[in-house]
Amino acid sequence: MLQELKIERFKSVREETLSLGRVNLFIGGNGSGKSNLLEAIGLASACLGRGLGDSDIGAKGLRITPPELMKSSFKNEELPKTLKLQAQFSGDLSYSTSLQSRENDPLLRFFSESASVGRDKIFGRSNRGARATGVTHAERLESHRGLWDQIKATYDLPRIAADAFTEFARFAIFSPQTDFLRGRQSGRVDAPPVGLRGEGLPNAVASFLAEYNRLRLRNRRGSTPKTPEWEILNTCLQLVWLPGWANSFGTHRGEPHLTSRDLVDASRETVFFVDKYMHGKRNKLSVYDSSEGTLFLLFAAILLAHPDSPKVFALDNVDNALNPRLTRLLIEQIIRVTEASANASLGAKQVFLTSHNPTALDAFDLFNDDQRVFVVSRNEKGHTQAARLSPPQGMTRQEWQVARGGRNLSQIWLDGDVPGALGSL
Repeated sequence: MLQELKIERFKSVREETLSLGRVNLFIGGNGSGKSNLLEAIGLASACLGRGLGDSDIGAKGLRITPPELMKSSFKNEELPKTLKLQAQFSGDLSYSTSLQSRENDPLLRFFSESASVGRDKIFGRSNRGARATGVTHAERLESHRGLWDQIKATYDLPRIAADAFTEFARFAIFSPQTDFLRGRQSGRVDAPPVGLRGEGLPNAVASFLAEYNRLRLRNRRGSTPKTPEWEILNTCLQLVWLPGWANSFGTHRGEPHLTSRDLVDASRETVFFVDKYMHGKRNKLSVYDSSEGTLFLLFAAILLAHPDSPKVFALDNVDNALNPRLTRLLIEQIIRVTEASANASLGAKQVFLTSHNPTALDAFDLFNDDQRVFVVSRNEKGHTQAARLSPPQGMTRQEWQVARGGRNLSQIWLDGDVPGALGSL
């Protein structure tokens, strides 16, 4: 798990250190830098992934930005030559990199890079060259690609690093969009199984249901007790029923009465829902006719529980298309899945969220160190800052409840009593 990330000179972040939990929520005003914090995590992941080209960064869900503009650029401050990311993982595993860019250079390049377990260095590079434990030809490693991606399949490296870096390298920022969920736009599925914006929804639904039915059949036979994997799949499936009108869903191909003329490719497999209130001959609704909120919950359910989903990911605007109640229930489910995933082969292990909906706060237990809320704002110089929202040190739950005057966290936010949460006033 990523425990801490220090960010220096990246976009609106001059210098900030994030001390992270399993479920992390970033709130704050528009333009405060919430997305920049997610992108800093994504950039650190890209350094351990395929590379730093536009396609590699785009596949992480980062906005494609000229490399020169990725470095901070504040008034009355010297323009930096590099940006820096320092990541601390569980098990005393650390990774650090400095990246540089030049004017008119289309690429972001490695200036330095290192990884260690405790005091033992695994690999590193500087402007003097590269070196890695057990790597006999380090001088031949490519300077525009991360070292980990070049040596992971060939050399025997510490298991703790292999597991953590492989898991973190799959990180992506998911931002589902209605037109992709409805099939009105298509695109390449860069982030399996469902795509960054919902491009892969039909295939993801089909494989999700296949796994669900396989585990359900095994449980019916009673050959084995219910597994954590079944519990995660089954509880995530309940997200789809929260709006109250659907009682089934699946995929179909070639049913003209279920196909909208606006679909990019009407011959492709698409998703349908069954409306429990409608006549049996007319109760199937295509994704084009279904509610936006239900589509978003289906996307979230698959992202949380599909066997091919990344274990570490970000969901930007978790309240997208959802009313306050559904926002809170979705985040509560995300928290439950991360807790259950410790004993399961599927399920999210660490999640990063942004939200503008105050009820998102009501899902969090601020006394639980695995659940963390950060209020993001910009100081008088324009630097993005992230302050953890937590009860005063030493205060008990009962004392905290009294101090809040019985108000929910959402009400405290709306009342303007969470400094910075409402943006500049």
